[in-house]
Amino acid sequence: MDFDVIIIGAGPAGLAAAAELARAQRRVLLLERESFGGQVARLEWIEDYPHPGERSEGPKLAAALLEAAGTARMEINEVVEIESYSGCRSVTCADGKAFTAPAVIIAGGLRPRPLGIPGEEKYQGRGMIHCAFCDGGLYANKAVAVCGGGDAGIIEALYLAKFASKVHLIEAQAQLSAAPALQQRARANDRLDIRLGQKPVAIQGGEFVSQIEIAASAGGRSEKLDVYGVLVHAGADPVTDYLEGVVSLDARGGIAVGGDMAADCEGVFAAGDIRSASPRRVAAAVSDGKAAAAALLRLQAG
Repeated sequence: MDFDVIIIGAGPAGLAAAAELARAQRRVLLLERESFGGQVARLEWIEDYPHPGERSEGPKLAAALLEAAGTARMEINEVVEIESYSGCRSVTCADGKAFTAPAVIIAGGLRPRPLGIPGEEKYQGRGMIHCAFCDGGLYANKAVAVCGGGDAGIIEALYLAKFASKVHLIEAQAQLSAAPALQQRARANDRLDIRLGQKPVAIQGGEFVSQIEIAASAGGRSEKLDVYGVLVHAGADPVTDYLEGVVSLDARGGIAVGGDMAADCEGVFAAGDIRSASPRRVAAAVSDGKAAAAALLRLQAG
């Protein structure tokens, strides 16, 4: 076969698995649809890693994980199909390339969930912010909005607050869902305007974004905020469209796995945010990747 193991996804889970397998001298192919390091590389810092209460700089952590992957062959390509034969898994990519291996680790992570409101698609590339760490400087002394009060939303909002004159943090629920330490930092930052129980209903402007319209989640009058950029962190879904009928998925699309990270298709494992019941933390994703690699090595040894 082409490789001993094919890993789909080069975020923390996929890179951790690749590092373990490379040390075991396995021939590893790592396929990533966007950029090596995943979302971690786009965040200023990661909370609770490597230990609870600690934090790591996102780009440095991504670089360290990438370096640890060692001899794994890495390729930017989107996987569109997995087929399973007796003792063999075939992985097909969007450009038509196909690779074979006896085992596959799926660590493709999550796809950001869009707001689904008027103006969101229209202003892609014209005020919709996809990476605060990459684009924060473009919004110096301007007001922006961040939709979502989870860890990622607050981390991005705090980073944007270094440049922006005001950051409107909009959360549809009555409470923020981020870690307590992050919530404390957010509330202590006088550039953050935290709007709880409110949801965005439209993004407006001319050639570029100039306003976001919000309304109470329970219904009521809407309000327009003058902003020059909008960043969305309103949840994310597992990237598993191509896996229907291949492995069992939960109601949210997560891959069902056992304690050894094995899916219910022989030779297929899942790790990180893409698996069912994942806590969606970097530390957990790294642990998953190592566990999947260890289980695969035990299987091959047996």
